Amino acid sequence: MREKLYIVHGAGPDAVGLVQQVANPIAAVGGNIVDLRQDVMHGLFTLFMVVDLGGCELKAEGFRGLVAEIAEDTGLQLAVEKYHPVPRSADRKSLLIILVGRDRPGVIARISEQLRGYRVNIEFTRMVARAGVFLMELHVDITHVVLPLENLMGVLRQEMAVVGITAQFQVADVFTKKKRIVCFDLGASLIPAQTTAEILRQAGLAPDALAAAYQGAPTRAAVERAAARLERVPVEILRQLAETVAVTPDTVELIETLKIMGYRVVVISTALDFFTEALARCAALNACLGYRAQVDADSQTFTGQLNPHWDPLDRRRLLKGLCDKECVAEDDTTFISDEGLPAGEVLGIGIEFDMKRTLDFVNQRILSRDQLIGVLGSFGAPRF
Repeated sequence: MREKLYIVHGAGPDAVGLVQQVANPIAAVGGNIVDLRQDVMHGLFTLFMVVDLGGCELKAEGFRGLVAEIAEDTGLQLAVEKYHPVPRSADRKSLLIILVGRDRPGVIARISEQLRGYRVNIEFTRMVARAGVFLMELHVDITHVVLPLENLMGVLRQEMAVVGITAQFQVADVFTKKKRIVCFDLGASLIPAQTTAEILRQAGLAPDALAAAYQGAPTRAAVERAAARLERVPVEILRQLAETVAVTPDTVELIETLKIMGYRVVVISTALDFFTEALARCAALNACLGYRAQVDADSQTFTGQLNPHWDPLDRRRLLKGLCDKECVAEDDTTFISDEGLPAGEVLGIGIEFDMKRTLDFVNQRILSRDQLIGVLGSFGAPRF
């Protein structure tokens, strides 16, 4: 049977059942879909497919008319073009490039310019840039590259490092997805600075009350001060506060996209574990690790002490444990740190803190103002 191949491509508002609405009329006339790529981006449905009309009597103009009817029925903008297959070379060489770091303008322009200059052809890309984080995967053809592979990778690493992006490479078996971890290493408080300021104001505390309690202290010492202020506070009270926290829409989209792309998403935070455990559930993280506050088993209150054998700042030890648990090589883990980030700026994980519940506890004398300072410090070391 002789192939008669056509490309159908287009986009439009997403809706349930669009693929079925496109595929059914084509199948009804005997058309065979031999390649299909479909995606949804921010409510925009995109479609690319190759249709073989070799097994049906429909001519090109008839097929164009059918696609026009599908477009009218679905609200999609669809186009039809004749497809001329280009055979792949048996000598073709592929490379997977993974770029991870803080988002900023011009990253895609920079990498694409470098690849073009060295005769590297981009064949497939997927990327996400949300909440200050950039991650991009590029499947490229390096058959005609003008440099040895090691030199090419060295140049790309250097070029990406200039804009704060880490470049990783998978040379062998590039079409087999390896397990990888993206780990957000967050040293600062996850409570937005403006929220903290408003809580202090509503609680009748001085604007510099948090700074007076924590400023100048090393990270662990700051968290120890927060824990000390929470001595004898019932575990249930702080768990209730933690469970009211929600993640921002940007964070939801970032994490979901990373998971769709096959990444394990982990957070290491300087917050106490009553919050990190709730955040892991709320944001559907693979893990969220923080300082472990010790609890009196009889009274179910906090002792005001931290577990002396557990420190989120010991990244190397935590990384090994994460990699062993997820069966991921250490080289396939990327850390994204908020170190040096301006106060109040979010990187990757943004939360919406329930100010009302916290202030209710203060107004009802369930939490003292001193304990409130401890609560605000327990969501990560404040940055000033």
